[in-house]
Amino acid sequence: MNNDADALRRFLLDLLAHFGPTVSLPSGSAVGSDERDLQSTQSGLDIPSVDDSKLSADPALPTAPSTYTQSEMPPIPELGDLPAVQSHFQTVLKRRLQSEIEQTPPLFPWETELQEYPIHASTPALPMWLTQLQSLRLPTALPDDLLVALLERCQGLAQEALQPGVKLVQAVESIFPEQPQAINQIAGLVLAGATRDGAPQDFQALEAAFPEGYDGANPHQQVTLAMLAAQDIFDALTLKVTAANPVMSRHWQTSRGLVTLTATYEPGAIARLHLSADLPAAGHMSINSLGETVTQTGPGVLNLMVSDPESERVYALEVGLGDPEGSTLNFALMCND
Repeated sequence: MNNDADALRRFLLDLLAHFGPTVSLPSGSAVGSDERDLQSTQSGLDIPSVDDSKLSADPALPTAPSTYTQSEMPPIPELGDLPAVQSHFQTVLKRRLQSEIEQTPPLFPWETELQEYPIHASTPALPMWLTQLQSLRLPTALPDDLLVALLERCQGLAQEALQPGVKLVQAVESIFPEQPQAINQIAGLVLAGATRDGAPQDFQALEAAFPEGYDGANPHQQVTLAMLAAQDIFDALTLKVTAANPVMSRHWQTSRGLVTLTATYEPGAIARLHLSADLPAAGHMSINSLGETVTQTGPGVLNLMVSDPESERVYALEVGLGDPEGSTLNFALMCND
C-alpha cells in the first residue's frame, strides 16, 4: 500500500502546483474566528469554531511554519488502506489522463504529426487490363482479386528464363501455400492438356461441375482453375518469333478498347525486329533495357524497331495507356534464328 500512498502524494502535489501557489501566513499570526466564519461561508463548509488560544498554548501541538513550499509539504498520512480514497484517486487520475490525451493525442512511432485514417480501406479500382481476363475460357469465372494477383505474378514470370511447368507453379504457389503437392501434380496435367483440350461437350460438362462457382469448388479444383488461367495469361503475354514463323500478334482487350501487338522478325546479316502497337487511346510502348520509347497523344499505331536482336534473349516490352505514370502491361518478346 506504500506505493499507492506515494502515488497519491505525488498526485496531490501536482494538483497543488497546477491550481496555484501555497498560501502564506505572516509569522506568528493566526486566523481569527471572524475570518474563519467568512471563509466557511464562502467555501460552503461548516467548520467548527476552535479556541485559538488553546491551540497556541498546547505544548503537545507542533508549531506550523510560516510558509509551506512544495518541497516542504508536511507528510501525508498513509491513506492507501482506505478504499474510498483509492477509488477517488483512480477516478480523478483517469479523468486527467483522458483530458490530456484529448488535448494532445499521442502519435505512432512513424508519425510526425496527427493524421486521420479511414475506418474502412477503400477497394482499389481494378486495372484496365482486367477486361481480357474476365473473358477467359474457363469452366467458371474467377474472382477479380484472384485475376489481379495472377496477372501481377505472370507479368514478371513471363520475362524469366524458366521452364513452363516452373512458371505455372510459381504463379499460383503464393496464392495456395497450403497445397504444394497438389500444385506440382496439377501443373503436369495442365501442361499435358489433360483437362484443357477436348470437344465442346466435354467443356460444357466441366461447367456443370461448378454449380456454386469458384467459391464452391474444393481446394484442388481452385488450384486447377487458377493454373489454367495462369497458362492463358502467359500465352497472351508472350510473343516469340523465329525465322520459320516471323510474325506473331497478340490481342488484349482493355476497358478503353482493344490493344493489338505485332512482332515481325527479319533475319539476315543484320537482323531486325519490328514492333507495332495499335492502341485505342493515347499511350506508349517501351523496351526499357534498350532505352527505346515511343509515345502518341491519341489512338493509333506506334512503331519501334530493334536492330540485331539477341537470339533467345527475353525483352520486356511495356505498353501503357493514358498517363505515362498510369497502369502498364509488360509483355515478353523473344526471337530465334
